[in-house]
Amino acid sequence: MEDRRVSVETRRIELVLGTGARISGEVFLQLQGIHLTGPQRVGELLNSEESFLPVRIEGAVKLINLDQVVRVQVAAADEFDPLLTLGEEHRIRVTAVVGEALEVRIFVNLPSGRNRAKDFLNQQKRFLLSLLDEQVVYLARDRILLVED
Repeated sequence: MEDRRVSVETRRIELVLGTGARISGEVFLQLQGIHLTGPQRVGELLNSEESFLPVRIEGAVKLINLDQVVRVQVAAADEFDPLLTLGEEHRIRVTAVVGEALEVRIFVNLPSGRNRAKDFLNQQKRFLLSLLDEQVVYLARDRILLVED
């Protein structure tokens, strides 16, 4: 039988859970696939239909329930693409269910001239991309309590 291993690479992430716990580990990204034009991004993994995210933590793989994740941070050097900054820039302060408020940058480039922070936040995605210093931060939309634009 032919060996059908999927080519993957790992990416270091930090998660914050709804309990306030912080978890550091590695996720597995596909290097190629039917719908991929390049290597998979963490955001694509987070916004997939899967409910549990495999994360390698200290050598063991654990499955994290994405409904319990408040945010995921990835080094910008690993995840950043200049295309992420297309659109109107907004600096917003986000308060989630746990953790400190974050002052992040979002870039809104939606159809029909919808370029407000409100439009960005109302997208039907589980995790929304933002930038914080040298980090790409994926915010769980359903875990955000307050946003100040």
